[in-house]
Amino acid sequence: MTSPSASAAAAVPVRLAIVDDHILFRKGLRALLSGYAGIEVVCEAGNGQELLELLDQGSRPNVILMDMQMPILDGLQTTRLLRTQFPNVRVVIISMHDDPSLVTTVLAEGAHSYLVKNTSPEEMRSAVLAAAAAGQR
Repeated sequence: MTSPSASAAAAVPVRLAIVDDHILFRKGLRALLSGYAGIEVVCEAGNGQELLELLDQGSRPNVILMDMQMPILDGLQTTRLLRTQFPNVRVVIISMHDDPSLVTTVLAEGAHSYLVKNTSPEEMRSAVLAAAAAGQR
């Protein structure tokens, strides 16, 4: 049986932004996540500043899958800015770091969830859908 939040997520496509400074990784995430029903990748950026510029230009993701460590504007700084400038957007951080204090800090600053980069594709899909469902409440 499907939960109500999963049904809502399937009915309204997730508009996803992918933010990572490694272009090959970013393109791989796009190819992977675009293959799932109900997820549409609407934009990509190489750092937080590029993302904020895209949002200012009218791009409207409802979930952002973002690397933690990037040049110019990193994931934590960007999450803080998103919380005030775009409060309805949900952030899922993806990082190679699995330090519990870092996870706690990122979640306290407004990220919806935190994934390590060796997570399974299904776990990533679930985290994106859960973040979108949380934004619909």
